[in-house]
Amino acid sequence: MNANPAIDTGQTNRLALIRRLYLYAVIVASLWVMLASFDDLTRVLTDVAFGAKGLGVGGSSFLRDAIARNVGALLVATPLFLVHWHLVRRTLTLDAERVSAIRKLALYFLVYFATATAGIYLYQWLYQASALLLGVERTALNLTSVPGHWLYRFVMVIVSGGLAWFLLQQLRADGDAGRETGWAGTIRRLFQTVAGLSGFSAALFGGATLLQTPLRLGLEQLSAEQLTVGSLLGQLAASGLAALLVGLLVWRINWRVWDGLIAARSAEAATALRRFYLYAATLISAGVAVTPGAMLLSDILRRLFGYPSGAPLADLSAPISLIVLGVIAWRWHWGQVQAEAARYGDSPESANIRRLYFYLVAAIGLVLLWIGLVDLLRLLLDSLFEGGWALDEFRANQAANGLSLLAVGAPVWVIHWRKVQGAAEGEGVTAQAERRSGPRRAYLYGVALVGALLILFDLGSVIYRLILGLLGEWSGGAPIFDALARSGMGGVFWALHLLAIRTDNRLTVGDPASVVEVAQERAALEQRIAALESALAEARSTLAELDG
Repeated sequence: MNANPAIDTGQTNRLALIRRLYLYAVIVASLWVMLASFDDLTRVLTDVAFGAKGLGVGGSSFLRDAIARNVGALLVATPLFLVHWHLVRRTLTLDAERVSAIRKLALYFLVYFATATAGIYLYQWLYQASALLLGVERTALNLTSVPGHWLYRFVMVIVSGGLAWFLLQQLRADGDAGRETGWAGTIRRLFQTVAGLSGFSAALFGGATLLQTPLRLGLEQLSAEQLTVGSLLGQLAASGLAALLVGLLVWRINWRVWDGLIAARSAEAATALRRFYLYAATLISAGVAVTPGAMLLSDILRRLFGYPSGAPLADLSAPISLIVLGVIAWRWHWGQVQAEAARYGDSPESANIRRLYFYLVAAIGLVLLWIGLVDLLRLLLDSLFEGGWALDEFRANQAANGLSLLAVGAPVWVIHWRKVQGAAEGEGVTAQAERRSGPRRAYLYGVALVGALLILFDLGSVIYRLILGLLGEWSGGAPIFDALARSGMGGVFWALHLLAIRTDNRLTVGDPASVVEVAQERAALEQRIAALESALAEARSTLAELDG
């Protein structure tokens, strides 16, 4: 008879965990080696069959070495994989094995690896095919043998894609696809998040590259500059088209699968990783639009000040295309965020993801605003006390950078700061949760810490240099102006966020929710102490019986 089943159960669980770790580690490693060896072997054989060397393998020690190395790896890795895969399949009659997080982690990792491999080779195949159709020379693409290169990539797309499909079928056969619990569900959502963001990013930058081609031609015609030769322009268009098609394919498949899971189980839409995916895509889109927007505005201002950067006008095609595609992608994803939040509501986890997004964007906007204000204040101090108001090239660049960062950073920070401040004001439950949230406190105390450090070091540097000047070692005002501008702007934002911290603390002191939480925690601790005392008394009674 089992005297202590809890110990046996725990030991059994630990042994099962170790067994899963071993089996799936070997499966992942062996399958990785199989795919990599098959890849290299296919490349070598297609080069031999269709390249200039013909079938003369024996004449090249490099080819012999490559074939022997890859065939040897396949002969070892393939039976190793098959044996361990068979052992895994024998355990799938148990529900705990099919739904284990380690199984999901191993298989979804392999699915992503196989999908990424297929995507890379599909991109290369589409790029080479479209570049040749656009008139790019084979030598510019390093194509020694068109049939060999195409066959090699086609085979790898089929093999890698087929492997990803096979593994996905195994995951669906587990019976819990879309209904996973605990870490298993987190791993599946993490895979969909990474796959979706990878496909979206490839499509976004591919579309921007494709749009850049006609923009560059138009700007060259406008400025009477002929800078881009036909082959380079064809390669640019082919690269953008291939990345756009591959990225859209991956993104669309992932989106439809995830959308189907949400339709079957609405709680999926309010999970943290689903909202993280939408907010991350929104943030990527905004970054793609805002960053080149600041660069474009800075270039325009330098031209207006009479000190252009010297770059040809056609180079503006890159930031313009990124801005256009970034704005379109941002608007679509932001609409999806709003629609899903309105339809499915927020869970505590998804609410924290929303807060994390707003405070992260506010922090980014604040950094841009601070840098822009520091540049402008530094220019103002220098003009007032040293060099007058004439704009030389250095000052023109400084003014252009400062104004462009101010124009971008100010609205980004103000819009998101007002949003979160509005949510934190008041006595309602929502405002109480906002004030006590981790993202808000991390943002406020983080900004306050950075502001205090700027005041500490930069203002100390100002005083140090002033004292040196009084002692007869004046080194000019430029270092003082730099430190004064940094510490001054840092002090302003430090005071503003410190005031927000004090307001939060004042409103939280009498917060009824805080009183309730303290009472609940106290009751839970008292209950736990009572349970421990009861268990201790029982143990002492049992010990006394044994001694008697």
